[in-house]
Amino acid sequence: MIAASSENMKESEINTPLIGNNWRNIKYYSNNVEGLFVVDKKGEELYLRNSPSIEMRVTHINGKRYYFYFDTVILENNVLMGSRSRFISGLTRNIPLDSIVKIEVQDGGKKFAYQN
Repeated sequence: MIAASSENMKESEINTPLIGNNWRNIKYYSNNVEGLFVVDKKGEELYLRNSPSIEMRVTHINGKRYYFYFDTVILENNVLMGSRSRFISGLTRNIPLDSIVKIEVQDGGKKFAYQN
């Protein structure tokens, strides 16, 4: 099992799914997680393969919800860290694990795809 930590990050490149633009592909560092087992709304366990379109919603103890791209999330020193944007670098959030009530993941359906 590979831990999702800063030591295991890899450089990734994804397409820019905007139509009619002259943007280049987006490069960023992503975790090495291949996928994860999840429980769907029906209570069935499924394997969700990691991709750049997988989104993660974290519910904080105070009820606020925070969103991340799953492939950017790492865990260090009991703090969950991740990126909130593909287009604005450095837009990250850190949440202590003991303040998290619930974590949900979904395929956001965005047309991001790894290029390397």
